[in-house]
Amino acid sequence: MISATRRSPAEVRSDILAAAWDLFRQLGAHTTVADVAERLSMSSANVYRFFPSKQALTDAVCASQLAALSQAARAAAASPGSARVRARAMILALHEAMCEQMLNETRVHEIVDVALNERWPAIDAFMDDCAATLAAVIADGQADGEFAPGDPRELAVHTLFASVGVYHPALIAQRTETDPSAESAVEFVLRALAAPGGDAAQS
Repeated sequence: MISATRRSPAEVRSDILAAAWDLFRQLGAHTTVADVAERLSMSSANVYRFFPSKQALTDAVCASQLAALSQAARAAAASPGSARVRARAMILALHEAMCEQMLNETRVHEIVDVALNERWPAIDAFMDDCAATLAAVIADGQADGEFAPGDPRELAVHTLFASVGVYHPALIAQRTETDPSAESAVEFVLRALAAPGGDAAQS
């Protein structure tokens, strides 16, 4: 039982997000504000103090979970190794995180489908963050002569678009055993970044 009177507003908000995420994993898109309030033994009115609507709560949950994915992507991009190795690690980190959600959390898939179809702001913010992270890695690779010249941001967007089958949750859910592995697909895409005559394709 959560006692809102003994916790700071930030803590109560965090509790609400955690409870909502847990319920989304169990009930999917049918989760209501009343469900969240009941889970926390508080009134729906108290939940509405922090989130004015179910959509606002769902948006916040989506943003919170995507922030965790962004953090995983940034950590992979900051790992040791060449720019190509780091770019590969970043995209595969997104793949692994999405696989965990899509293959093990079927109810989450419902929420993701709605978010993608309706282009919630959290989705665009997530993709912008991923593009910025990858652009920094590409810029490092260009400085080292590993990647070909070009606008790093534009190249990052193209790279993410070309490898969408690796990390897009809906596409992951539809993958079959005959599809290329995530590793081989990423290797194929990253060859496009290699500097002419360089060794980026082998590193």
